[in-house]
Order: sequence, then C-alpha cells, then structure tokens
Amino acid sequence: MNPRENRNLYKHILISLVVSIVLTLLITSALLIMNFESIAIRQVSRSDLNSLKQASREAAKMTDTAKTLSFQIYGDLTISKLIFFPKPDIYDVTLAMQQLNNYRLSMPFIESIYVYNASSGMYYISSNTFRNGSQTEQELDDRGIVDILHNLKEYRPYVPIPRTYTIGDGKQVSSYSYLSYDMLEKNASAAVVVNIAESWVNQDFGKAPAGSGANTFVMNERGVLHSRSGGDPMLTDYSGKGYIRKILDNRAASDYFVDTVDGVKSLVSYTAPDSLGWMYVRTTPYTEITREIAGMRTKTVYVSLSVLLLGLLLSVAATRKLYGPIDKVLMRLKTLEAERRNNRYIVKQHFLRDIVLRRETYGPEALQRKLTEFGSPLRVDHHARIVLLRLDRFAECVDRYRDDIKLIKYAITNICEEIGSASFHAEGVDLGDDRMLLLLASGDARRLSDRAALTGMLRSMQEAVRHHLKVSVSVTASPIGPSVDQCVLLYNEVKEASLHRLFYGHGCLLWSEDVMSLKQKDYAFPVQRERQLVDCLMTGKSDEAKTIYEEMVRATAEYPYNVVQLTISHLTFTVINVLNTIRKNNGIVVEADFDAALASLNQVEVIEEITSQFFGIFDRLSKRLEEKRSSKQDDLVKRINEIIERDYANPNLCLNSIADELDMSPIYISRLYKQLTFFALSDVIQEVRMAKSKQLLLESDYSVADIAKRTGFTNSSYFYRMFKKSNGVTPSDFRKRAPRTETI
Repeated sequence: MNPRENRNLYKHILISLVVSIVLTLLITSALLIMNFESIAIRQVSRSDLNSLKQASREAAKMTDTAKTLSFQIYGDLTISKLIFFPKPDIYDVTLAMQQLNNYRLSMPFIESIYVYNASSGMYYISSNTFRNGSQTEQELDDRGIVDILHNLKEYRPYVPIPRTYTIGDGKQVSSYSYLSYDMLEKNASAAVVVNIAESWVNQDFGKAPAGSGANTFVMNERGVLHSRSGGDPMLTDYSGKGYIRKILDNRAASDYFVDTVDGVKSLVSYTAPDSLGWMYVRTTPYTEITREIAGMRTKTVYVSLSVLLLGLLLSVAATRKLYGPIDKVLMRLKTLEAERRNNRYIVKQHFLRDIVLRRETYGPEALQRKLTEFGSPLRVDHHARIVLLRLDRFAECVDRYRDDIKLIKYAITNICEEIGSASFHAEGVDLGDDRMLLLLASGDARRLSDRAALTGMLRSMQEAVRHHLKVSVSVTASPIGPSVDQCVLLYNEVKEASLHRLFYGHGCLLWSEDVMSLKQKDYAFPVQRERQLVDCLMTGKSDEAKTIYEEMVRATAEYPYNVVQLTISHLTFTVINVLNTIRKNNGIVVEADFDAALASLNQVEVIEEITSQFFGIFDRLSKRLEEKRSSKQDDLVKRINEIIERDYANPNLCLNSIADELDMSPIYISRLYKQLTFFALSDVIQEVRMAKSKQLLLESDYSVADIAKRTGFTNSSYFYRMFKKSNGVTPSDFRKRAPRTETI
C-alpha cells in the first residue's frame, strides 16, 4: 500500500470513527434525555430512602443508649436514695444530684433527667437550664410528665414519648422522654425519666443535600409529627394532608411517589414504620430534580454537533501528518494489553474492597461475572465465611516499615490466601488501616462448619505470618453465609466483634457469633466497687485501686463493646471527681490527660494501653498523698487519735476538749486534722464510739442503754438514732443478726 493509499485509509478510518462516536453520542443522549426524569427520580428516591433508613438506625441506637442509661440510673445505689427513701437527708440528696449531673453531662443529647419519688411527691431534676434541684409535684413546671407518671401503666418503659411542654418563663421545650420503673409493682412508686432534646435528634433528621429544598420529618402511624417540620412544631397533626394519607394507606413498605405538597409538586420518599412505630418522610420539590434537564438537552445537541464538526476538520488535517503502518497500532495495543494485565491485581483489589464495604452492590449473576472476569476462584452460590485479619501493634509497624507497610499487608494476605486455598476457594483483600479480609468459600457446608479444623487452619496462618514476617495478626471469623454475596453482609458484625481483641490480646482468634451473643446480656454498673475505688484513691492505696479498676473494666469483657466504652468513660469521670476533691481539700494537684485517654478509646488494641494511663495517675496520686502524710504533723494526728481512743467513753470528749489538752486552737486542729486524714475530727470521734458500741453488742450482755453510756453517748435514744443511721439497723437487730463471740 503506497503512502497516498495509507493517507486515504487513515482519513476514512478517522472520519468513520468520528461519525460513529457522534452518532452514538446523539442516540445515547436522546435515549437518556427521554428517560432522564424517571432515572433522576429513582436516584433521588434511592438516596433519600438510604438517608432516611440511616436516620432510623441512628434513632434506634439512641433509644438503646437511653434505655441503658435510664436502667443504670434506676439501679444506681446513690440515686436510689432519691427514688425509694421518703425523706433522704441533705448529704444523700447532694451526692445523688451530683451523680445525676454526671450521668447527664456524660451524653450531650440529654436535655434533662427526672427522678420521681411517689411516696414523698418529690421530683429531683438534673437539667442544662436553671431547673436543677428538687421540686414538689405542685411546683413542677412540666405538667405533662405529672400526667404521664399518674398514668404510668399506660406507657411502656424504655420507649420514647415525644412531648412538648413549657418550663420556667414560658419557654417551649420539645423532647423524647424515656421512662424506667418497676413494672412488677401494682402502683409504681418511683420512676426515672430521661429527656432527650428533640433539637439534637432533629439535626440529623433535617439533613438534606444543600440547595435541594428538601424537608425531612418523622411521624407516627397516625400522621402526628414526632419532629419539627419546617415551621410546624412536634406533635402537629399532619393526617389531614393528602400526601400523608397516601403514605398511611401504603405504609407496609418503604416507597416513593410524586404528589402535591403544600401546593408544590414534590417527590415524597418514606420508610415503613420501624420498631418504634416511627415513619421517616422526605419531600423534595420536583423542580429541584428536573431543573437542569432542559438545559442538558440543549447542551448535549450543541456539544454533539461541535464534536462532529471539529472531528471532521481534525480528521482532514491529521491525515496529512498522522499515518503509518497498521502494525505500529497493533504493537501499541499489545503494549496496552500487557499494562492492563499488570494492573489487574490493583483493579481486582478495588473491586473486592468496594463489595465488602458496600460501596457498590451487584446481583448474584453480575457479581459472578465480575469475579470470573478477574479470574477469582470464588463461586457466588457457594457457602462462605469471611475472616478478618487485623495487624497487631499497627502503629509500631507503620513506624518501622513506613512506605513498605502495604507490602507487609500484601505478604500477609498472600500467606493466608495460600494456606486457605488448600481446603477452600480463597480470596484476600486489603481493606486499609490494619485490616485485611479473607473470603473462604466451599460447595460443602460441612467443611466450613468444622470449627476445630478451621481453628487449626487459622492458627497455622497466624504462625506462618509470625515466622516469615515477624509480626502477629488477630483473627475474627464470621458465621457461615449461604452464599458469597450474603456472607459479605456480615462484615460490620465481624468488624465489631474484632474490637474484643481489647480483652483477648494480640494474636487472638475470635468467633463473631460468640462475641455478638453478648448483646443479649444486660449490664449493671458495680456502684459498690466504684465506691471502694474512690475510697482507695482518697487514702492513697494505689495497689488496691489498681486491682478494683482492673476487675471493673475486665468484667465488661462479657458484654457488648458499647458497655466497655461507657464503663471506661464513667470511671474516667469518677477519677476526675476524686482528683478535684483532693485538690480542693488538700491542695494536691495531680496532672491527668484524660482527653487523650478518651480520644484513643477507639484506637487502642489491648486493655493494657488504657489501664497503664490510669495506673500512672493512681501511682502519682499515691506518691503525693504519701508525701503529704509523712510531714511533721503526723505526730500531732497520732496524739489526737490516742486521746480519742482513751477518752471515747467520756461524753464531754469533743474538739474543744482535745484542743484544751493540747493547748492549741480548736480551729487549727480541726483544719489540720482534716487536711492530713481527709476526715472531720467529729466524724472520727463518732466512728470510734460506733465501733466500740458494735464490739460491746457482740461481745457482752450489757443492755443497749448501758452500752450507750459506756461509749460516750449522752442518752440511749440519740444512740439508737445514730446507730441506725450508720449501720441501717437498730442496735437490738444488729445484736440478733450477728454471731456472738464471748461474754464479758
């Protein structure tokens, strides 16, 4: 073929290619434009439904959190005095209100917490407004909660009650109230009410794409608003609106339709009622969806014609310079094919990662075609398990290997994939960070069900990685899925279960079905152990405080991971309160970076990383307290204690008598004694007398009146009252219940 023929051939090829492209563009654009409105509607509705379902899941999570919190408050021993005691003293009320405020401040979405005591008719309120404190039923500004508590049996516990009520100076408050009470009582005598601010919930419900003009709200199955909607407040009845009636008539499943909303043609998307009976609705003006379609139609025509004209001109011009043997083109194509094969692994990894992380979804047939295209041995219709591999000490590995960390993860995936391929069809994928995933599939479900064999295989993977790469991995295996596409849906469950590496340590092997079964268990915070922890910290007993703290944290290993987080957060606030108290009373300052401890809670790998931070604080506190106690005033404290031990039977023993004997100022002695021992001198005298009286009750036959006289109490009635307040029982009952040792 001569050069002229080559030029003509090349010109014909270019012109044909340009015309084909332009015609294809015009035909495709015409088809797309014809169907674009329906496509846009489907895309927007799908996006809206996903967003609404996510909002529904967030509301369900908030309900679980409110349930856990209200149950924990109801069972809190400190707060129980407000709930069950008809007349708690001021010290009990102060401690309980402080504890109640701690609960409220631990979660920013809580508007207020009520504790109701029916026997006293009192409401104890912790609020982020001026309403903190106790109020009688007549004084309470929230009249709606009074009606609810008078008809308590008509409401289920731990189910949100949407309410709007007026407080103080006429301010309207909207919230979701969660009730906690004893359902076994015929007439409930007490209740705990947790009010979650509607404004906090609505900030998620009202989210819509910027500039879309969309409106999102929540309603119940009767068409009554359970959130704000535009200018309409919560509890507005929408059941009379035409599009709402359409939703209520077809509420069995999530769907969408086009209707007139407040005089504007709009796309209406809604979800089926969730477990709370709530429906999530979003309305988007139709013009916002189709605004650019007309402009796109005109632009498409102009662009197509421009491409056609420009392509023809370029084809004629290029023919003069750009021609050559066809074999050069073929060689270039072969080169591109070789490069494509080299990049195939990267593309395959992106595809598998998108499938596992649900960034893309495929039907079974489409998924199988893609897997076959990438040369994967997996069969979609086979039974499967997913195995999540997490690289232990990830931060250290990143520092050590830096840019080579991806190669390390690639090697780990290859080792595990090779071992798994001996028994199953295996495919590995790098999920980023410290995570890698192994898909194991087999046509024989029994092989996947053999946990003993799987355990041996997974342990051999861990050992091979440790031997060849000198790093360790923790492994979490999922339940068996009926097919590969169903199995990948278990990823989030496996990821959550892998967080329990916190307790099992590096190199552990976890089964997600075992870990997730812990969600069925209810957790009760050990308030008594918390008090013991506080006592140990206040007295500088570092080793005992460490033991109690570690027991409390490790006990949460048998519960869901959110219990672990709440417990550690609660203990953090407890330690902060102890440090503040010691600083205020004794001038001892201990530096503690709790912000870093709480911020790293989701990044830690093993529990020792958290406990080491707390133990360091405990040791520093113990050291400062020991230094404080070892000062020269120790002798004075010892002398005062000797006087109390000697003269406790003297009714006249008091601060002034001790000051007279020591020839010192009573005010100075009182202040110094409390600084060094953390206890008031009068309380110590009372405690010694009480201890001696209990000893006489157990070891002698003296009457209660004689014992009161022998231990320094002025009269037996005062002794009775103080003894019961200190021990919870009368002296006579104490003597009857306790075993006798010997008679004096």
